Amino acid sequence: MKEITKEEYYNKVYGSWLGRISGDFVGYPLEFHPYKFIVKKYGNDLDYYPKEINLDYVNDDEMYEIVALIAFEKYGLDLTAKEISQEWLNLLYKKNFTAEAIALKNLRKGIWPPESATYNNIWYDAIGAQMRADIFGQIAPGCPDIAKYYAEIDGSISHSGIGIEGEVYIAVMLSNAFFETDIRKNIHYSLNYILSATESIYAEMILKAIDIYEKNEDNFRDARDELINYWHYIRKKKIKSKDRFMGKRRVKFLNKYISAVHVLPNIGIIILSLLYGAENEKDTLGKSICTAAMMGLDTDCNCGNIGAIIGAQLGADKIPSKWKAPLRNSFSTYVKGYEKWKITDLAKRIWNMGLKVVEQKGKNCVRIN
Repeated sequence: MKEITKEEYYNKVYGSWLGRISGDFVGYPLEFHPYKFIVKKYGNDLDYYPKEINLDYVNDDEMYEIVALIAFEKYGLDLTAKEISQEWLNLLYKKNFTAEAIALKNLRKGIWPPESATYNNIWYDAIGAQMRADIFGQIAPGCPDIAKYYAEIDGSISHSGIGIEGEVYIAVMLSNAFFETDIRKNIHYSLNYILSATESIYAEMILKAIDIYEKNEDNFRDARDELINYWHYIRKKKIKSKDRFMGKRRVKFLNKYISAVHVLPNIGIIILSLLYGAENEKDTLGKSICTAAMMGLDTDCNCGNIGAIIGAQLGADKIPSKWKAPLRNSFSTYVKGYEKWKITDLAKRIWNMGLKVVEQKGKNCVRIN
């Protein structure tokens, strides 16, 4: 039986959100910039926020997690995908993209999950569900089965197949991060909660990223090049040949450039960045999120997920001041009536929800004293 004190649990939830928001602020200035531009501007030397932090800036990534928290508080721990969807309709009003934007259109027409995720939606395996996974691990510390359960419910609103696997995998990694300090072990152990590599190209991509890292431990640029080449092989040879929306997705989503929001190359970058970051024991958080930013693609999503995982692993008290002090315990979001937050207040509400989850559903996996 795993054990954690209430104080340490809160410290790790707080750390997870500090890491999440730090990652966003590192990643968003580089989001979707051409890779050659990133290399030319930053080389291998990015080790701090690329732009001065504007606390009024809103990133679209966190808003879905805030809505999930509000849905938990409103409907209780047995909430459904339809109830979370209803809060999407009630609370979201700006900066909705790709799969989430289509799902919202479907919900407004009365098309509920899981159909809301697949009806006229070419983006069902984009990065959005993976992006919003963190909270389901945060409320289930050391209880990966529970994290998986909630991630699948949430993912079904806007995603399908490997799109949902992305949300499950990150939620499970975050749940495990409350107790597992070895990121390599966490990466491997969390694979047990998704389909195997023989059944899923998502797991296949994770294992490929591990293999690429082991061959390129001294050069993350070479690793990135090999990963992206492998992604283009999968994009052309494996996805397009079997896709049910093959025509539309080939033209609109799975082309070389727009596919930067696909879940597969981005989970590869997350895995590589976590492994390279683990080499720097003095600043694992900074090394991980900055490496992900320098690799490009959907940098704010990747850096945010990475920051949340490492932040939970470290706890707020072990995150270097250079990353948390500039945040000034504040962030902004587009959730109706909840636009301004103190990070400590958000962490306290998630912590409180997690205590209820463990008390009612997780007694067999963890004890919070």
